[in-house]
Amino acid sequence: MLVRSAARDWLVPLLLAGVRDPGAVAARPLAGGRGGTVHVRVNAHEVVVRSYRRGGLPAWVLRDTYFGCRPRPFREIGALDTLRRRGVPVVEPMGACVHWLLPGCYKGWIATRYVPGARSLWDWATDTASSWDRRSVWRAVGRAIRQLHDAGARHPDLNLRNVLLASGTGAPMVWLVDFDRPCLSGGRPPEADLLRLERSARKLDPRGQWVTAAHLTDLHAGYAGAAP
Repeated sequence: MLVRSAARDWLVPLLLAGVRDPGAVAARPLAGGRGGTVHVRVNAHEVVVRSYRRGGLPAWVLRDTYFGCRPRPFREIGALDTLRRRGVPVVEPMGACVHWLLPGCYKGWIATRYVPGARSLWDWATDTASSWDRRSVWRAVGRAIRQLHDAGARHPDLNLRNVLLASGTGAPMVWLVDFDRPCLSGGRPPEADLLRLERSARKLDPRGQWVTAAHLTDLHAGYAGAAP
């Protein structure tokens, strides 16, 4: 188990309780992704705990079981620490936990600080009641992705649900989440992240009703550093 020293007193019991008896932890499920993500309040502390779950065909057989001697939760918490030091807008990691089933076979969890009022880019895009300026938001997302790339990193799976928005001073704040397969040294063209985000938009919104061509143009403008 890896836990920040400041959170050790209250986070360690929480993670251990979740491993031994998930039903014993008072938690509020959060929508999106592959499930298994919950919001937990411990005294004055609020965290999001995410269990690692597979996608695609492997999920039918293995679901939340992984193999290897370098567990994904520990790699992700290390990646988030590194990205924060490089100035990338990622959520603050609090701790990670692994339950070894057999040598080299495990289940894992990661805890990050809860961002009040945060919602995914997709949830916001489909909210017609939002008062945020659409062009400004998409440009802000583009700038956040540019910060990631300027730090020499890539996102393993950039999609509309792995970008969070929360109220800030003036423009909304943007957070990049879900780095369970960190790419801290490039390895592929930065344009690949933008293309992956666009594919996510086309998959969720094939008619372009919520994410229009103009929105994607603003995304690229923000990435390029164009003036609002």
